[in-house]
Amino acid sequence: MKQLFQKIPLWYLLICIIGMIMIVYNMFQSYSSILNYIALSMISVANAIRIWKNERSLAITFLVVAALCLAFILKYFYRYV
Repeated sequence: MKQLFQKIPLWYLLICIIGMIMIVYNMFQSYSSILNYIALSMISVANAIRIWKNERSLAITFLVVAALCLAFILKYFYRYV
């Protein structure tokens, strides 16, 4: 377990914890899909940055997922503006 936490950067763990708190909070309180999209895009970008050197194709896939989340967020905001 100690080796697992040594391989994962601290900034990535903090972003994942914040993202999971946002998702759990949304599950019990808000029921807003925008909060889930924000959390998913944060985690996807952080994961893409973390694995960019070793697995570039997977990192690009995570960036595409983050871009799709951003597109859904923008679509939601333009519907109400």
